[in-house]
Amino acid sequence: MKYQVQIDDESVEIELVERGGALFVVHPDVNDGVETPVELCAVRSSGSYSLLVGTRQLPVVADGPNDDLTLTLGSETWHCSVTDEREAAARAAEGAGGGRAGGGMLRSVMPGIVREIRVDVGQQVEHGQPLLILEAMKMENEIRSDTDGAVVAVHVTPGTTVAKGDALITLE
Repeated sequence: MKYQVQIDDESVEIELVERGGALFVVHPDVNDGVETPVELCAVRSSGSYSLLVGTRQLPVVADGPNDDLTLTLGSETWHCSVTDEREAAARAAEGAGGGRAGGGMLRSVMPGIVREIRVDVGQQVEHGQPLLILEAMKMENEIRSDTDGAVVAVHVTPGTTVAKGDALITLE
């Protein structure tokens, strides 16, 4: 899957490819677009990770939603946003504004396994608040609220396998 990453004032496109149980990153401007093995492992549930790119290991700390992410790799910190090709297509189809206004059903944007639910029915949530952890392609993805609201329904439980488009949580 291709990702558009905005790092400060620079825009970068990368692609993640899964093959034979391994994950590879392709960056067209680095190594002539050659696939490089990559692995991301959670160290703590607080957004700390160990990133292995090729033979190079980096400590990573990620904080915030994908559209307003503070990313620390080693000793350097950047402000960035990450949009996958599906999100970009959905935003284009919705018009320039993108996103939802108010509540609605939050659906999975990728197939995966629900690892953790971080909210309960009736709980008030804020924009950017973590709702659940979805594991996809051996990476844990923190799914965050894209609006303020209350949790009306949780449609999954830990261990549930979901397909793209499956209902996860309904907000009001």
